[in-house]
Amino acid sequence: MKKTIANTNKHFSSASKKKNMIVNSVHSSAKVEGSKITKKELSEHYKLIHS
Repeated sequence: MKKTIANTNKHFSSASKKKNMIVNSVHSSAKVEGSKITKKELSEHYKLIHS
């Protein structure tokens, strides 16, 4: 079986870890751009998209 990032990366091992990793990375990028968005807002947005 071909190894993929999703199969080998510990951050993708569960849905909650994947959500946290995505929220953290988007929040870091938003801070660099000067946005005032919070992790809580990003988390709620992620839930809406993936529900």
